[in-house]
Amino acid sequence: MLEISKIKFNGINITNSPNKGLSTFKGNVIYSDKPEEFIKQDKKKKLSTGQKIGIGAGVLAFCGIVASAILTKGKTLQPANFKEYIEFTKANTMEEAIEFAKKNFGIRTFDFGDDLEFANWVNEGLVNINNRFKGKANIVKNLRFATPEEIAKQPKAYALCNSLSYHSDDASILFNKNLIDKAKDKFQSSLHNIIHLEKLENNEITYNYFLGGDKQLFDKILKLGRKMLEQPEEFSRFDALNGITLFQDYMHSYVTFSKNKLSILKNKIFTNKDSVTILKNNDISVNIDDYSRLDEKELTQKTKEILNILDESNINLDFGTAPHRIADNKFEIIYHEMGHHLHGMNTSMFDTSFWGRLSKKAKKLFMNDSGKQKIALTVSHYAATNPREFVAECFCALCCGRKLPEDVMKMYEYYKGPIIPNM
Repeated sequence: MLEISKIKFNGINITNSPNKGLSTFKGNVIYSDKPEEFIKQDKKKKLSTGQKIGIGAGVLAFCGIVASAILTKGKTLQPANFKEYIEFTKANTMEEAIEFAKKNFGIRTFDFGDDLEFANWVNEGLVNINNRFKGKANIVKNLRFATPEEIAKQPKAYALCNSLSYHSDDASILFNKNLIDKAKDKFQSSLHNIIHLEKLENNEITYNYFLGGDKQLFDKILKLGRKMLEQPEEFSRFDALNGITLFQDYMHSYVTFSKNKLSILKNKIFTNKDSVTILKNNDISVNIDDYSRLDEKELTQKTKEILNILDESNINLDFGTAPHRIADNKFEIIYHEMGHHLHGMNTSMFDTSFWGRLSKKAKKLFMNDSGKQKIALTVSHYAATNPREFVAECFCALCCGRKLPEDVMKMYEYYKGPIIPNM
């Protein structure tokens, strides 16, 4: 039996497919191979009791789904009622870790095998979220390592939130253990691009700064690199995850600078009085027209020369190529995925699955809206990839104690970011 491709309800066309959240409508209409052509039925033939029940059930099911979607549209997240403040204490055994999670957050599944360090990391992250929101944040009920089948669907994800059942006890946050276990190696590999990892006699680390990259991010990476070298026993895989995120942000800032050299020269460097003075003293032109005529190779060379002079003169400018996010937190993955979970609980099927603010069309509008992109980039470059990631990244920043600007919070509320009491 062919599924109904479109249903018109109260003047609204609703596309029906397995991915749209609607069950197949199983009434007594029979279709031929041509979707628009009914198979003729004997008008005198009476419907059996079973058929009547089938029709009624189908109609009620469909109307119930649509009515439920309409009634839940705009509903806000109901807060949890955990203790306002929970003191975290590292568990000495896996049994203690499991008991802590169940006792404080009512968690049903807490399965990290025999990896006690991982279990303590998760519990501490959940405690931080709870205390930040004074016991009002709904903690996901299932936390565990992802299975190979689940990893295969998103092999590059360090963790993911089960997006099919936000409102049920089956909602889960799944962690890719294999990927997280390799975090130290990946961070060290990333460091090799910018830092010479040999520890010198004078306790200094030599490094290569990518000209145009955000310096604040670079300094954070350098700090973690030093910790990895000088305190290896205290440098965890979760510190490495933090370092990987910082490195990705840093490289994004470098690439953004490289693509916008002329604009940055004109609007950031040549408008700064200290920069202009230093450059003129070094016989460097500050007339943008002199650079507009250069080919890409020449422009790159001139820009490097300018940046080297400014660097040697300790002129540090914010080129606007990277948000100064609070990514310096080893619990960021937990915060981010909990943001997805709470966001899912705070949005109805009507908003997410049909034509709402989180639809595919809305994502395209989000990506093509320069105003929204500018706002999202003040949170992180990942926040600018789509509305869902914007919300999760905002929630992550809030968990870190960051106060977000008014325009960010307005857009966060527009996309139904979880507004928890006492936020």
